[in-house]
Amino acid sequence: MKKLILVILIFIGIYLSFRFLLPLLLPFVIAGIVSVIYYPFLRRIYKNSDIWVSKNKKWILVLSVVLLYVVLLLSVGAICYYLMGQCQSIWLNFPFYQARVLGVVRDCCEYTDSFLRLDNGESYAYVENMIDSVEISSLTGIIPKVTSYSMQAAGMILGVVFEVVITVMATFFMIQDYEQIRSKMLETEWGKGVCRMIAKCKSTLKTYLQAQGLIMLLDGAWCTLVFFLVKQPYFLVLGPLVGLIDALPVLGAGAILIPCAIYWMIVGEIGKAFAILIAYVGCIVIRQTTEPKMIGNEMGIRPLFTLVSMYVGFQLFGVIGFLLGPVGVLIGQEIYKCCNEKWIHDTNKEVMD
Repeated sequence: MKKLILVILIFIGIYLSFRFLLPLLLPFVIAGIVSVIYYPFLRRIYKNSDIWVSKNKKWILVLSVVLLYVVLLLSVGAICYYLMGQCQSIWLNFPFYQARVLGVVRDCCEYTDSFLRLDNGESYAYVENMIDSVEISSLTGIIPKVTSYSMQAAGMILGVVFEVVITVMATFFMIQDYEQIRSKMLETEWGKGVCRMIAKCKSTLKTYLQAQGLIMLLDGAWCTLVFFLVKQPYFLVLGPLVGLIDALPVLGAGAILIPCAIYWMIVGEIGKAFAILIAYVGCIVIRQTTEPKMIGNEMGIRPLFTLVSMYVGFQLFGVIGFLLGPVGVLIGQEIYKCCNEKWIHDTNKEVMD
């Protein structure tokens, strides 16, 4: 009964921490993750250098932290710039796609007129009036929304800049005092448990990135083959792009494949649409068979339990829950071990007394 109550309390504590505490401390959590990964890397690089034990170590850490975040920000900016360029290209070619879709709609309306014995063009005129009314209502309501969203976007940008600055500063201070913080934590049993949990989470994060890289490679190769078979001229671009998008936690392969399937279905190319849907199912199978197994093996739990933790994390926290679920299980395991070992130790001590 005590163990069952302990498990329930741990679950409630992890849920409340992820729901309320994590958003408040997110910059410091990111800084801690970066410090745990980045400091040992820097120590290996400079371990044979006199700079690491001199007074210039502080400036080396400052430059290293600044360089890391500059590279990360430039990488994110390059990806966003590429995606914006692709969106611009799609927008410029939108009249062509619109004309093809309207052509299919016109053919369907002509068939409807013939089947219902209506005047030629009556169905298409009705559809055209509906499209015009939707466009007018959209334009009427979009101006105040753009004004409102622009103010929210400005505030959001300022908030993101502020959090980035706090994260960079926190990373520097944590890296600077890394050895002192670690030595203090190892002096207590709870601190040793936290260090074990951090080491396990670090290993899990490494495995997670490896799993995402493998999924990106497999999905990219699979989708490239499918786009080649349907004779898509840009298969060397679309295939790897699907793999890259599928590795992102917010989007997924469906962000590209489902619109492609819908478009080809509308224009009457059912075979291509069916092939793209098969490609999407293949991407789902690749992810669901690769990700839980790789992360589950690293965490020491069965792939089924890892999949359950990902599903529960998704239901509780959305897309980011795919990562928070396994991490929560890992944290819960370490907390349970520490509490259980302490309980057994106290029980044995009482028996000895």
